[in-house]
Amino acid sequence: MENKNPPLPLLHDPPNQQDDDSWFCKIPVIGWHIGGMRQYANEEKLVNQAVERGPVPESAWAGHMYDHRIRAEIENIVRDCAYPDEATFHPLDPFELMMVLRYGDLNEVEIIIAIEQEFGIKLDDAFIQKLVEEQTPFIEFIHYVEANEKPPAAEG
Repeated sequence: MENKNPPLPLLHDPPNQQDDDSWFCKIPVIGWHIGGMRQYANEEKLVNQAVERGPVPESAWAGHMYDHRIRAEIENIVRDCAYPDEATFHPLDPFELMMVLRYGDLNEVEIIIAIEQEFGIKLDDAFIQKLVEEQTPFIEFIHYVEANEKPPAAEG
């Protein structure tokens, strides 16, 4: 029996538009402004991917063992800081793109701080760099949080 549902596309970087740069983009201040506009346009394309592909069905998560509470909390943090409420994520989406890490906005800082506070972990620069270089899937990041979560300190 043929599967009538095509596989869900994973979040990915929008195509690089650096090749379209003209001499105009190399002028200080003007070029920086154009680069900033391109950065925001790329971020918007990335965020829109999560909405345009539609909801990720729970069946995509069915083959994975993970802490559902951690997944829900991370998804809520990511949506609160960078994505619309209707955005859903696939276990194999690169987590760094869920955080919109490459586009220089403060989204990633807000997300990292919120995750650190929520789970009592420290995401140092070396680990964040590893996320970027290895395109760590969301499911692997959930497993990292599971393994490193610290219970909240008792208030006294």
